[in-house]
Amino acid sequence: MTRLLEIRYASIFSYCPRDPSEKGQIARRVMRAIKNELPMDSKFGVLFASEFVAKTLKEIIKKDKDFKDFLGENPTLIPVPRHAPLKKDSLWPPFQIAKAMEREGIGTVRPILERIEAVPRSSISSPRPSPTIHYKSMAIKKIPTISRNVILVDDLVTRGHTFIASAWHVCEAFLDVEVKAFAAMRTVSDRLEFKELFDPVIGQITYRPERDYCLRRPS
Repeated sequence: MTRLLEIRYASIFSYCPRDPSEKGQIARRVMRAIKNELPMDSKFGVLFASEFVAKTLKEIIKKDKDFKDFLGENPTLIPVPRHAPLKKDSLWPPFQIAKAMEREGIGTVRPILERIEAVPRSSISSPRPSPTIHYKSMAIKKIPTISRNVILVDDLVTRGHTFIASAWHVCEAFLDVEVKAFAAMRTVSDRLEFKELFDPVIGQITYRPERDYCLRRPS
């Protein structure tokens, strides 16, 4: 197994489970919309959450060179799997976000990662499933060619365990690729560090092999 110890990640929204303020409640509503692909009012009109994410990201790219450089040229967008194998007609928010990004001209979607065995939901599990557990519950369907620039796509990132496990699979299946991660939203556990819903960041997810867990930090 190829064990990357660090990958770069970006996210554009944030939410804090412990913030009961009005801005905290706004972020919570958007989080639920993203997790459930709900329609929502936005400055772009009424859109599904994935479309809102993609259009917001495209606006950021036009203004923020760091985000533009992070995404790079012609990225392959690989949605990360849900916690359980997909059933027919199941909702897969990371795939919806990746497809919306593709429609906005931000890369090409390749849904090559799949969950072959269910793991506990991270949001209700203590402790959360480790990167190794995630890795063992996934498989990758190899395709002939992908871009050397790979962006893993998810709806919400907390520690980054699913991202790092997904990156291990991609690096095993494809040589000479650079793997990064994009999450529409990130969890901010410390209420004092939560600013507002719209809070774009680029940072790192670092794997700690001695404890089999990840730390996520902004740059």
